[in-house]
Amino acid sequence: MRRFKSHVRVTVRLLQVGAVFLSIFLSMAPDAMAQDFGVTSANLADHPPAMNPDVASRGVDPDRPPSYGPQDAKVLIVLFSDYQCPACRRATQATHQISAEFPGEVRIEVWQHPLAMHHKAEGAAEAAVAAQKQGKFWEMHDMIFQNQDSLEVADLEQHAQDLGLNMDQFRSDMNDPAVKERIRQESALADALGAAATPGFLINGKVSVGWGSWGSFRSKVERELAAANALAEQGMDPFEIRNQRALDNNNDSAAYELYVSSVLMPGRTTASE
Repeated sequence: MRRFKSHVRVTVRLLQVGAVFLSIFLSMAPDAMAQDFGVTSANLADHPPAMNPDVASRGVDPDRPPSYGPQDAKVLIVLFSDYQCPACRRATQATHQISAEFPGEVRIEVWQHPLAMHHKAEGAAEAAVAAQKQGKFWEMHDMIFQNQDSLEVADLEQHAQDLGLNMDQFRSDMNDPAVKERIRQESALADALGAAATPGFLINGKVSVGWGSWGSFRSKVERELAAANALAEQGMDPFEIRNQRALDNNNDSAAYELYVSSVLMPGRTTASE
């Protein structure tokens, strides 16, 4: 009987150890799937179950906010982001993945919003836009967030070197008054539209500030897409849908008009991507 009880105790102990290793493996699995895109958050609620962002097209116009998804998507997400913001870092995988969840129907654009309290965020934004000029925005974007505690100019230049960028052009673009003005205007627009904190999201013009989880974010987009599809059934084209939903999502007529003139119209007149 003693020998039997001893065997039982050993078996139970082995099962307990196995359960621990299984738990560790499962907690690491999302990281393994998503490691090539975005910054892996320590919070499992931030992780999309799978990452396949290249299902969605990437924007190629260096003078427009970097994007995933087509110009004629029915849902447009504008993300105002700050490179020193911890919550923005948590949202990076969602930023890569959300358009792939709804291929051809959802577009996300990344707009710069370095907060005054984050003294190194503006320089990081300049580095990201400078990298965009050489077709490496997303790589720089992820590298900056991955090294969020190292945002000195030397750090940003090291990232650029690691990405194989032309360093003379990179330094010139970082210091280009036009790049600085673009960042200033994007940040001012965030404040004017009510997205003063980061991350700030405009989902077809509806303001949402802060980050909760991947599931919460995806659900908001899914609900907006359902409303957009209802308008599509009435015969509206994608631009009409985005315009109407922005009107529905804004009680402030001035904010709606600013959104249309600053976000919808410039995006509409840019060549299709």
